[in-house]
Amino acid sequence: MRLLALLLGGLSLRAARRVGAFFGALLWLARIRRRVALENLQRALDIDASDARRLLYQVYRQLGCAAVEFFRIPRLSGDDARQLLGDDSLARLEALRREGNGVLVLSAHLGNWDLLACAAARAGLPVNVITRTIKRRGINDYWMRTRGSCGVQLLEAAGSARRIVAALRRNELVAVVLDQHDPDGVAVPFFGRLAATSASLARLARLSGAPVLPAFLVRTDDGFRLELGEALDVSRADDDIELATARFTAAIEQAVREHPEQWLWLHRRWKLPEP
Repeated sequence: MRLLALLLGGLSLRAARRVGAFFGALLWLARIRRRVALENLQRALDIDASDARRLLYQVYRQLGCAAVEFFRIPRLSGDDARQLLGDDSLARLEALRREGNGVLVLSAHLGNWDLLACAAARAGLPVNVITRTIKRRGINDYWMRTRGSCGVQLLEAAGSARRIVAALRRNELVAVVLDQHDPDGVAVPFFGRLAATSASLARLARLSGAPVLPAFLVRTDDGFRLELGEALDVSRADDDIELATARFTAAIEQAVREHPEQWLWLHRRWKLPEP
């Protein structure tokens, strides 16, 4: 990982994307999870096999870009981060923080999700990310170390409930990626099919009173664009946890429909038996 960081970390954004797109094309040729992804695309977007293959090729290229772009994160300065996120978006985040309950940031494996967290931290925001451990130790160590070096506080998904609540009480940001299968979750619609989704975000929002802000850092031709949705309130005691989780999932679906080539279609998102 250190050698890759040395070789790729100094690339310009344009060069990094060219290299990343090449690596992504190799993954496409290697057929890694291609069958799963093709089925997901066809069923979710109601497209034929040829259109799904063309779109999936772009998905792999975008994933390659995200991987190579990650090695550039240590070069990100505070000024770079503020410019990347934009003054208007930063102002919206600060306005939500002034409410005093912290902010729950809802995101997904769309665009460059790691860069979003790192940029927010480098821009001076107190950022916590609920994360999981990658099985490959070398990759996991570099991944954790890079995010931590930007000021991101990393909270394990399991066993960190008290630390998460404490972060919100300190009026900090807690980012949650909510687009993966959770066998213990609730069944909510996602692209017209039921998908098991963690209800933890809805429970946190109800407990803390923190607003839930959908946020996605999507790739553009010459850089990135931060897309923020409308803040969602789940603080009312009568707000149904399952309904709130469905609202969060609908926000993710809308973002994926707008940028389908930038989402992680390789994941086995739909595992529930169909009626």
